Amino acid sequence: MTSAAEFLEDYEVLTVETPENIELRLPLAGFGPRFLAQLIDGLIQGSIAFILVLIVIIFSSFGMVVDPGTGATVMLILVLLAIILTTLGYYVIFETIWNGQTPGKRVTGIRVVKRGGLPLTFTDALLRNLIRIVDNLPSYGLVGLISFFSTRNQQRLGDLVADTVVVREFTRGVPFSWGGREIAISEGSAAIPPALSYVMSAYLFRSNSLPVEERLRLTARIIRRLGYDPTQMSLHERDEYLASLLNWQAAGAR
Repeated sequence: MTSAAEFLEDYEVLTVETPENIELRLPLAGFGPRFLAQLIDGLIQGSIAFILVLIVIIFSSFGMVVDPGTGATVMLILVLLAIILTTLGYYVIFETIWNGQTPGKRVTGIRVVKRGGLPLTFTDALLRNLIRIVDNLPSYGLVGLISFFSTRNQQRLGDLVADTVVVREFTRGVPFSWGGREIAISEGSAAIPPALSYVMSAYLFRSNSLPVEERLRLTARIIRRLGYDPTQMSLHERDEYLASLLNWQAAGAR
């Protein structure tokens, strides 16, 4: 069986430290999955754009019969809005409601997150995709490609502005033990749900600012959701355990 350490050596990895000096490792998506995801999203966008433009043309044609000049202007405006909606709106909407994923990213198993591992917000999604216009200059995403291959964490300009990275997300678990104790997640079980992963990551990065009582309450709830009893664990052990699980999730399968 491949260990997490051996697995992560196969990928470019972003390493971040929480305020508690606990190390988290995020395997970067790489060029192939991102290219395939964009190809899938492009096909979906093209289909949506075609349908919207077709609808606009049909409805605008009735207006052109009554007033050709006004009808043509309205049709042009609506066509432009349809194109903007399917290019910018597509990514912003999906990355916001699907926590950093589009249909293409979901198929290829990658996700956009903040560089510290926290989930994407609406503002982050809007920023990174507004800059997509610049990334696509002068054609075929040349600026974005140059930025991707020249930055340490494989970031296009939109990622740099929004402080985001695209990471791999694996959906299959492996046996895992921590501190000599077996945990409830094992071979063939489901991966940690994305929402719970985000809660764990957000907690670890904000734990320094929380009262001890609140940290104990939150970690107890999270660990019980994972099927493990936290009562015999110190607060530091709980934090290390959650960090280890996030690293396990990143290197869980292939």
